[in-house]
Amino acid sequence: MTFDVQEYRQFVELLYKHPEWRAEVRQLVLSEEVLNLPRIVQELAEVQKRTEQRVEELAEAQKRTEQRVEELAEAQKRTEQRVEELAEAQKRTEQRVEELAEAQKRTEQRVEELAEAQKRTASQLARLENRIGVSTEQEAADTLGYVLRQKGYQILEGPFNLPLNGEIDVVYKIADQEGKLLTAVLEAKVRLSRSGVEDWAQRMRSVDFRRKIEEAGFAGPYLVYAYGMRADPSAYEAVNRFGIGLITDRGEQIEPQGTLP
Repeated sequence: MTFDVQEYRQFVELLYKHPEWRAEVRQLVLSEEVLNLPRIVQELAEVQKRTEQRVEELAEAQKRTEQRVEELAEAQKRTEQRVEELAEAQKRTEQRVEELAEAQKRTEQRVEELAEAQKRTASQLARLENRIGVSTEQEAADTLGYVLRQKGYQILEGPFNLPLNGEIDVVYKIADQEGKLLTAVLEAKVRLSRSGVEDWAQRMRSVDFRRKIEEAGFAGPYLVYAYGMRADPSAYEAVNRFGIGLITDRGEQIEPQGTLP
């Protein structure tokens, strides 16, 4: 079926007069896709809007990522600087340890030298003490011999040094004016103290100790003396308390208060 121009115009006028016919004609002429095009365009616009929003969010995230990367780069730089500082500190520590090790080595060497010097000093001191001790015993023996003679005793034998379990420094065999035999014994000290007097007096008061003296060939009774190049005041009190004699380099200071059997 065909339309001429006049008929087509009449048909168009009818469509303008009747909108419901126009809508039906539009649905017949246009495809479903074309009819849905406005809705699709709207949906595309919404998608585009969401896309642009997402892009903006991604741009912000990228910006934050770049900022974080920059912060991490700064942190890494500080870490490397700190590591370098620690490496330098470790190097200084190792150098200090080496210096301390050298100082310790020198100290040990010095201690060894001091130990050797102390050993030599102790040896020299021992020899000196031995010489002083021998000199003191000799001085004590000479002084006791002089005192005994001055007091009228006759020296029969001596002086002797008697090594017992507790050495006796000076021993004389003597006789009094009536011919009675005695043994004079003496403990000699460079410096005589109270404890020295007490130890000596207690030994001579021991019956077992006097028996050993007798077994060595020196029978009692015993005239007991203590000698000191220097005697403490307490030594004077002690010899009086125990009743023994005291001799110094100035001679007899205190006489014995009798003899021991």
